[in-house]
Amino acid sequence: MVLWNGSCIVHEIFSEKKLVQLKVRYPNAKVIAHPECEEHILKYADFIGSTSRLLEFSQKDPAQEFIVLTEAGILHQMEKAAPHKKFYAAPPDANCACNECPHMKRNTLEKLYLCLRDLKPEITMPETLRLAALKPLQKMFEMTDS
Repeated sequence: MVLWNGSCIVHEIFSEKKLVQLKVRYPNAKVIAHPECEEHILKYADFIGSTSRLLEFSQKDPAQEFIVLTEAGILHQMEKAAPHKKFYAAPPDANCACNECPHMKRNTLEKLYLCLRDLKPEITMPETLRLAALKPLQKMFEMTDS
C-alpha cells in the first residue's frame, strides 16, 4: 500500500564515514542492520534482518559487541536481553537524534487498543490492490519465520 512517495528517515540517515570509524574503534563488533537501510550501508552488515531478528541474532550470536543500524529504541531491549554484551548505535549523518523515529513514538498501547476495539480508522481499497499489497507482507512474515 503506497500512501505517499516516502521512506523511513531512520534508515536513510546513517553515515558511512561514521560507521567505518565505529568499525575501527570496535573491530570485534558485528554490524547488524535493518533491511530498510541504504545499500551503501548494508554492504558493511554482518547480519541483516527485521527488528525482532536483530534482537534475536544479538542474543544468540557469540559476538560480545554489536553496531546496530536501526531505530535506537531497540538498544534497550538488546541490553536487557543480553546484559553482558555491548551495543553501539550507529550514528546519523547529522548531529541530531534522527535515528530515533518520532513517528514510531506516536504509536501507543492505548491507541492500538482503541483501534482494535472500535475497528477505526477503517481503510478501504480495491480488492486487486489489497491482494497486491498482501504479497510483500507475506514475504516479510516468511523471512521472520526462518
